Amino acid sequence: MATKKISPSMQIQASKGPNEKSVLFGDLKPWKNTWLVHVKVLHAWKQYIQSVETMEFVLADETGQKIHATCKQTYIESKGRILTVGAWRYIQNFQITPAGGAYRTTDHTWKIVFNQNTAVTRSNHNFLIVLDCGDVENIQCTGGKQRKKLEFTLSDINDSHLPCCIWGNLAEKLHSAINQEVGMVTMLLRFAKLGRFRGT
Repeated sequence: MATKKISPSMQIQASKGPNEKSVLFGDLKPWKNTWLVHVKVLHAWKQYIQSVETMEFVLADETGQKIHATCKQTYIESKGRILTVGAWRYIQNFQITPAGGAYRTTDHTWKIVFNQNTAVTRSNHNFLIVLDCGDVENIQCTGGKQRKKLEFTLSDINDSHLPCCIWGNLAEKLHSAINQEVGMVTMLLRFAKLGRFRGT
């Protein structure tokens, strides 16, 4: 089976989140402190400088761009603990300050600083990415008929995988769409059913 690398160009998407539209890290500017961002937590660690404890994070937006974020000890319990590594979260109302220091965790100009108004909420933004897509197979079925079959895997933003297959003309259509070179393809799956195959 041929393997296709994970690509954001083929997504099955249904987005639900706060009413205000989130922005990407490239749009953040220091003149505003009511930004809303949708982030994935890549790294998290506690830092102690001159006996002052902070929680530090490296976050990624939906395009993969990274930014550093810092949370004072005062807010670690109420805000920082919700930002678990690997999870997607919405963060709203925070300060934007220059990212300085001798050791930079990202190449972003700015960093996020939590304050008393910062709100961290769980993400209901759920899109599925098609990966591990094989080739279209001709399967001999009962009665001598042949049917086309395409096997692939769906992955969510938490890296949970679900094996799938599509039959008939849809197999060829999906295979062609996944292998196109340009543009984003959004696929709507309806009338699918769960089944058990080879113990899975």
